[in-house]
Amino acid sequence: MSRGGLKKGRWRRSPRGMAVGAAARGVRGKRGVSVIEVLISVVVLAIIVVPVFNSLVAGRVLTSHRGEKRMALRLMERKIEQLMQPGYASGGSDDDISSVNLDPGTHPIDPSIVVSTRSLVDMSDDLVGELTWTVTPVAWSSPGDSVRAKMTEVKLRWPSDAPRDSLTLTTLIGS
Repeated sequence: MSRGGLKKGRWRRSPRGMAVGAAARGVRGKRGVSVIEVLISVVVLAIIVVPVFNSLVAGRVLTSHRGEKRMALRLMERKIEQLMQPGYASGGSDDDISSVNLDPGTHPIDPSIVVSTRSLVDMSDDLVGELTWTVTPVAWSSPGDSVRAKMTEVKLRWPSDAPRDSLTLTTLIGS
């Protein structure tokens, strides 16, 4: 023990008479962080974080669009199954997408369909497309056999403000 009750080497008295430990003495010779260093750190961090954030947002949008496309394909497949069930000679009302009219031409009169309900409160946010089907009679024959069928092309078009491609599925419905 040295004078003043402090152990040698571990503690010293500062010029003001206060006891100062070894850890505090080591900082005395180092300078603090300057504003330039902080600014450079912020710029480097922004260069790294902004592209990562942009890729996360783009991934979320892509995932949302893929989900809507899968849902649209399921709707189109259901429509084809619905058209195939009554068979070759089905006809009838052509008012909306619930029709199963297979007369030659494009159907229905009102092709609007809600592809994706985005909000239960605000229906103006729903993704609405146009589901149509075009029926074209086709026939071919081979020696001893002839076939009559209706080529049915089901098409879903997105609204003009939606940046997506139209989807088309085609099938033959035989007599």
